[in-house]
Amino acid sequence: MQATIAKLGPDPLVDDLAEGEERFTATVRRKPTPIGLLLMDQSVVSGIGNVYRAEMLFRARVNPHTPGRDVPEETVRQLWRDWVRLLAIGVETGQMMTMDDLDPEAWRRAMAHRDDRHWVYHRAGLPCRICGTAIVLEEMASRKLYWCPNCQR
Repeated sequence: MQATIAKLGPDPLVDDLAEGEERFTATVRRKPTPIGLLLMDQSVVSGIGNVYRAEMLFRARVNPHTPGRDVPEETVRQLWRDWVRLLAIGVETGQMMTMDDLDPEAWRRAMAHRDDRHWVYHRAGLPCRICGTAIVLEEMASRKLYWCPNCQR
């Protein structure tokens, strides 16, 4: 079991946040693998699932097909910090909430209805909440990936 745990990437819930950011950034920046796959690789970073992957990439305006080594360092760091923030919100609320700056009524609606909590996840074919372009659904590593081809060029 220790060997398995040792292979896991940093986890904001158990690892030092600064050290985790450095490990995550160094690993992503040396890989030719698309960032959309790296975020799902538990040896790169622990715990990011399908919902958070789609939402984090949208929030950072990163194309999921961009090789990790081609994602600017500051953007990789932003992804880590966003994961830390979103995970804390998830632990606090018990919900995967990825929308920011909601007024109190929108917050209540989002807490009551999953469809109001996300920018792109589960929104295939619907207009992007930012630009109006249809959200794309594709398969990446046998998992559903939602993203905006305009906002995430």
